[in-house]
Amino acid sequence: MGKQYIKYEINGESVYVEAASISSAIDDQISLGNDGLIEGGKFETALKGLKPIANAVMGTLSDLNNPSEISLEMGIKFGAKTGVILASADTEATMKVTLKWHK
Repeated sequence: MGKQYIKYEINGESVYVEAASISSAIDDQISLGNDGLIEGGKFETALKGLKPIANAVMGTLSDLNNPSEISLEMGIKFGAKTGVILASADTEATMKVTLKWHK
């Protein structure tokens, strides 16, 4: 199966994201629209799962001697069936955390 793209809607506009392949069994179950695209719905809905993860990480890190700055980067992929998923740890970093303290 070639590359697949997920069509998301953001503020009434269409955005196309390359879908990460999870497994061939799941890929075989994906139903494509008439234009060959996977309908992803609203982009904001796909991203909702990231908020509790970010809140948990940021909440825990803010308790570490009260850092002045906390930076959190998350590697994400878009799956055709699963929406947003954290990137695989064996191929790329899923989270990068930077803490800074100012005197």
